[in-house]
Amino acid sequence: MKKFSRLVALALAAIMTLTACGAETKPSNKNNGEIVDITVMVYDRGHEYTGGHSLTNNKFTQWVNEQMEPQGVRVTYVPVPRSGADDKVNLMLTGGTAPDLIRTYDRQRVATYASQGGLAELSSIVDSLHPDYLEKAEPYLDMCKFDGGLYALPNVYSYTGKSHETYIRQDLVEALGMKTPTNKEELIDFLYAVKEKYPDIIPYGMGGKTTDGKVFNFLLAYVSRANERDNYIYEPTFTMVLKPGHKDGLKQLNQFVLDGIIDPNFVLDIDDAKYEENVANGKYAFILNGSDACIADAYGTVSDPNYHMIEIDVLKNLDGSYEVPSQGAFNFYVYVPATAEDRLEAVGKYIAFLSDPAIAQQVDGGLEGLGYEVVDGKRVGFDRATRIANGTSSNPGDNGFMWGNYPTSLEDLIVEYQKSNPEVPADVAAQKRTVQYSNYYHSALIGGALKSDEYVPNLQTLICEFIFKVMSAPEGKFEEVYAAEYQILLDNHLQEVLDERAEWYDKNIAK
Repeated sequence: MKKFSRLVALALAAIMTLTACGAETKPSNKNNGEIVDITVMVYDRGHEYTGGHSLTNNKFTQWVNEQMEPQGVRVTYVPVPRSGADDKVNLMLTGGTAPDLIRTYDRQRVATYASQGGLAELSSIVDSLHPDYLEKAEPYLDMCKFDGGLYALPNVYSYTGKSHETYIRQDLVEALGMKTPTNKEELIDFLYAVKEKYPDIIPYGMGGKTTDGKVFNFLLAYVSRANERDNYIYEPTFTMVLKPGHKDGLKQLNQFVLDGIIDPNFVLDIDDAKYEENVANGKYAFILNGSDACIADAYGTVSDPNYHMIEIDVLKNLDGSYEVPSQGAFNFYVYVPATAEDRLEAVGKYIAFLSDPAIAQQVDGGLEGLGYEVVDGKRVGFDRATRIANGTSSNPGDNGFMWGNYPTSLEDLIVEYQKSNPEVPADVAAQKRTVQYSNYYHSALIGGALKSDEYVPNLQTLICEFIFKVMSAPEGKFEEVYAAEYQILLDNHLQEVLDERAEWYDKNIAK
């Protein structure tokens, strides 16, 4: 798939064809006029189930249908691999097998589909949604409107936190006689000190899965947010790491690889299996990632009694700020393909069901008694193994399309985290939550669809590949590799994307 725009075109053409003959190729599946079958996407994260349960048939999915069938709706869950989920959905759209309810973090994908007629318009179901959800979602509904229609709904968060977080082995900091790093320069000094003193520890944790999590915030420490125009040009998607200054950050990452601060063979770990093993064994001194497994899980698996991994703010940007991108004003977009328009009423009932805060708590926790318990009025989540053994969803949050981050206060988040992770020292748990929900920013998003948005999903993957390849440049070949790999981005319409965003800013903001 060299040219994503071609795949988008094929997917949209398939959507149009299926829309035109909807009932003929994908019927409403009414059962004696009483039940409408709908399909809902769920991430397949590769977890093994026990007791005869599966990702798509377990006590949670059974409970959902016990609630929905009296309303005339039956829900079937469709697994989509978490890695490369959007590309898989594209193929399903092309083949006419896409679920009726889909989620994505990719605004440009929604904008492109909506502007070309590939999505169902959702205004008709808004009044059925829970008032508490609508109150929370209202500020963000405009971000779901394209060409005058509402083509998605936001998953809303009670609290917004950092997209990716930074963790450090504080015990190693102290053993080296150093102070906790407060900026990238001090962090670099620490990483090299670890390399010299602790040969069995890898200073900077890195895996080869093609994603942004482990490097983006490091690169953003070399850029600025002072120029509003640059923010609107670069921040709507992964292009934020191509802001002026990013090349200096890439040079440093390349030096890390050359010097063994990052494992030079990281690119071979394509599924992050080795990375996850090293996290579980406490083999990294510094981790930048969207997962807190180095705290939530590793305190129960690391054999080193001195292991003391904490979350910190360390990556100041060129403005002298610790601010990094947040999960967003809302977390992701929920949309319905045009092929499901004849089932929109039924899909809307399911969306309304999920929008109820009382239901959201059950869904987000994986059902009380199976995925969590309530202690002293606070929800305490079970670990994944217990959830699977209890026959409920392995990752309950994947099912909460309308709400995320359910507790109503930061204090509740801290208490819940401590109770759900008893292996983690209380002070570490409290600091982790406090740091996570501070010093973040919302990206400068453009309120509408641009023609060049169709190129963005492909560029997201290419930008990650660009970073990995430049990081891995041989000694003395950085400039050569950088130029060749950046040209691939240009060949895939990067400049058109940046130019159109600049034009939009000049017409709509700067005027």
